[in-house]
Amino acid sequence: MAHKSYKSKKVLKDLLKGAVKKEKSGDKRTPLPAIIVACFLDRLNFVEFLNEHLTWDSQQWRVSPGNLAKAIVLVPFLNNGPRIAIQAINEQFEPLDMSLLFNDEVKSEWLTRDAFATMLDRFYDAGCEFLFTNIALKTYSAFNIPFNAVFHGDTTSISLYGEYETDEEDESLPKICRGVSKDGKRNLKQIMVGLITDRLGIPLRATVRDGSQNDAKWNHTVIDSLKELLNNSKDKLTYIADSKLATGPNIKKLMEANSLFVTRCPASFEKKIAQKVTNEAYTSSDWKDIGAYRESKKGELTTYEAQEFQKEICGKVCRLLVLRSGDRQKKVNKVLEKKKDEAKSTIRESIIKKFSCEADAKKEIELLNSKLKKGLWTVDFTLKTEEVVVEKRARGRPPKDAPPPKKEVQWLIEMDKMTIVKDKYEALVRKTESFVLFTNVTYEQASTVEILRLYKGQKTVEDNFSVLKKPAMVDTLFLKLPRRITALVTILSFALLVQVIIRVLVRRNLDTMEEKPGLDYNGKPLERVGLKKIMHFLGYYTVITRPDGIDYECKTDVHEPHIVTWLKLLEIDSLEI
Repeated sequence: MAHKSYKSKKVLKDLLKGAVKKEKSGDKRTPLPAIIVACFLDRLNFVEFLNEHLTWDSQQWRVSPGNLAKAIVLVPFLNNGPRIAIQAINEQFEPLDMSLLFNDEVKSEWLTRDAFATMLDRFYDAGCEFLFTNIALKTYSAFNIPFNAVFHGDTTSISLYGEYETDEEDESLPKICRGVSKDGKRNLKQIMVGLITDRLGIPLRATVRDGSQNDAKWNHTVIDSLKELLNNSKDKLTYIADSKLATGPNIKKLMEANSLFVTRCPASFEKKIAQKVTNEAYTSSDWKDIGAYRESKKGELTTYEAQEFQKEICGKVCRLLVLRSGDRQKKVNKVLEKKKDEAKSTIRESIIKKFSCEADAKKEIELLNSKLKKGLWTVDFTLKTEEVVVEKRARGRPPKDAPPPKKEVQWLIEMDKMTIVKDKYEALVRKTESFVLFTNVTYEQASTVEILRLYKGQKTVEDNFSVLKKPAMVDTLFLKLPRRITALVTILSFALLVQVIIRVLVRRNLDTMEEKPGLDYNGKPLERVGLKKIMHFLGYYTVITRPDGIDYECKTDVHEPHIVTWLKLLEIDSLEI
C-alpha cells in the first residue's frame, strides 16, 4: 500500500536537498514583551543611572555599560528555551528591530563576550546592591505606585557548574560552596540569592551570598540595610520573614533599630516558648474565629481560629499568636496515615519471617517494639506455630511401611491491633494543625487577622524566586569569576523587577473594571491573574518592522484584537512621547 504524500514530508525533503531558498526580507520581528520591558527600563532611567555610576570611557566603549546591562535584562523576554550563553546573546538580537529596544545606536554584532565581561566587572565594582536598590526605588514615582514600609525577605539557592577562579583578598565575594539546595538536591555547587520585596512583591534589594550561608545569618546582615529602603518615608518599617529570622541576635537587632517585625516562632526559640503558648492555648481552648484568608492556588478561602498571648522576649513585651486553620483535621489525617504507613513498613519484613524457635520470635518482637517506641503507634503482636515438612521424599509412591515425613515447628509473628499513643497523638495534632506567629506589632497597629495576612504575604517573595530561577534567567550559571556571577544575578534581578511592575499595573487596572475583559483562554473574562499568565498572553504578540511601517501579529485570532486592552492595562496610553 502506497503512503500518501504529505506536504510536510515534501518540504522536509526539499530542505534536505537545499531546494528551498529563503528569501531575504527587510522585516524585523520583535517580541512585544521585550519592547514593554525596554520601555519600563527607560522609565526607571536604567541606562542613564548605570552609565553615571559605572566607570567607563565613551571613547573606548562602542556600547555603553547601561545598554549592555539592558541587553542582558531583555534576554529572558526573547527566548523561552534553555539558558543562553553570554557569547551567544548577540544572536538573540539579530532578527530584532534594535531601535525599538535601545535609544542609542546598538548593533547586535557589538554585543560581544568581552564587552559583557568588562561591564560585569565594572558593575560589581560600583556595588551591586547599591545599584539595584537605587534603581528599584524609582519604581514608585515612575509608575505612581503608593509606597508602603512593609518588607518581606527570603533566600533561595542558585546552582552552578564548572570550575571557578577565586580572589582570596576580596572577602566580600560570595564563596561558591557545595551543599543542599533549597530544592533538596544534594552536593551541588551553589550560591545563595536573597530578595527583599515590598508587600506587592516589588524587589527592592537583591543580594548574592556564600552558598553555605544560612537564612538566620543572612537576615542578620540585611537588617542594617532595611532603612535604606524607606524611600524618604517617615513610616516605621515592618520586616517579615520566615522562622529563620527568630534568633536572639536578630530580634535584638530589630528592636534596637526600633523596627517592627513579624515571623513564625520556631520550636527551639526562647526556651521553647512556642510550645508553651501552644499548650496554654489548647488547655484553655478559648479559640476565636478571626475570619478567612485566601491562600491556595485555587483561590479557596481557609478559615482560622486564634488565641493570643503576651510574653517578655529579649527584654520587651511581644505578641505570640497561636493559629489553627479550618482544614486542620484534613492535615492531621494525612500525617496520621503517613505515620501509620511508616509503622507498617517497619513491621512488614518481620511478619513474613519464619523462626525455628520461640525465643528467636520473641527477640524479634522486642526489636520491633524498640523500633516503634518513638513512633505514634504501638502494635500488639501474637505468636503462632505451624508444622512444616522438612524431609524431602524420593520420587514415586512411598512404600506402605515408609515412616511419616519429618516435620518441625516454626514460629511466626502476627500483627494484631495497632493503637495510637494518646499523648503523642495530642502533641502531633498541636504541631500539625497549629503554628505560632511572633511579633512586636501592637494590636492597635494591627489586629490578629492583619498579622496573619502580613505573614502570609511572605508568599510574594517566594513566588518571585520561581520567576528568577526560570531556565532563561539564572537557573544554572557558568561564569569563571564569582564577581561576574554576582553582577549577572543582580542584573537579571531587574528582569524580575520589571515583570512584577507589569503584574502590579495589570492587577490594579483590572480591579477598577466592573466588567472584566475577555483576555483569558478562549476569550473568557480575565479576573484573578498571575504573572505567568500575563507574560504568556503578552508573548502572543510580535511587532513587525517593515520598510513601509510598523505592524503586529498575534498567535491566535481570538486574542488578536486584545493588544489595545493589554497596553491600556499597562498604562501605555498615559505615557508622554
